[in-house]
Amino acid sequence: MSDQKIEYIQWYPGHMAKANREIKDKLKLINVVIEVVDARLPASSKNPEINQYTWNKQHILLLNKADLADPEVSLDWIDWYQKNTKIQKIVLYDAFDRRMKTDLVRTIQALNTKEKAQVKCLVCGIPNVGKSTVINSLIGKKKTQIGNKPGVTKGQQWLSTPDHLMLLDTPGILWPKFEDPLVGLHLAWLGSIKDTIYEKENIAADLLKYLITYYPDDLEAIYKIALEDKNLTEVFEAIAKSRGLLIKGGEYDYARTSVLILNDFKNGRIGRITLERPKN
Repeated sequence: MSDQKIEYIQWYPGHMAKANREIKDKLKLINVVIEVVDARLPASSKNPEINQYTWNKQHILLLNKADLADPEVSLDWIDWYQKNTKIQKIVLYDAFDRRMKTDLVRTIQALNTKEKAQVKCLVCGIPNVGKSTVINSLIGKKKTQIGNKPGVTKGQQWLSTPDHLMLLDTPGILWPKFEDPLVGLHLAWLGSIKDTIYEKENIAADLLKYLITYYPDDLEAIYKIALEDKNLTEVFEAIAKSRGLLIKGGEYDYARTSVLILNDFKNGRIGRITLERPKN
């Protein structure tokens, strides 16, 4: 399990380019842009190209899946975005928390400076940050397809809410090239880019390295292992042994252990974890 060289990757399928053009065509109808990012990766999951949609619009940055993120680090991110950007509202959000839903509706309505009867909102973001779940929470019932993989929302659709909001749901859109190779790795951890871009064993090892550094207690608790005096490979093997992930001859099954670690993180089983910290 040697350290991998993190590569620059390009990931921009044709349907994303088409969706980008369609969003630009509808911008003149939009009053408020709701940009959804994953609170566990508030920088890497933010598409820099969305700035072209928001420069003359009221803009909410929604740090979704806040219930899965480290609450102290989330507050640091809110502070950072308030100090370093012109975004009007930075909001922590858990789509299953009714109080947060009520607060978000009030925030959107407060940004309705033109006092329109219906506020038209563009809901945008990269794949797998939970846009559909956010929309379903606002409309009060399931209207959009949800999946824990990129590309579930295929087209754009207008949806109305009981609170006089019109929401334009859009497919997840990435940008043509990740200038920082770490961004691609981070998005692979989230499942925002397809599994075929990176080897799962490599990205699981990099994730495990981060968790050992910042969240050792959570790792020990979920996998019932001790980290003391173990190197990365030994920790990986301890997890495999703890979960009975062995192959013939008693060898460790690195492939299945990698999938386990990645899925446990994506589904919040390891704990409330944030995978990047704001730079001062």
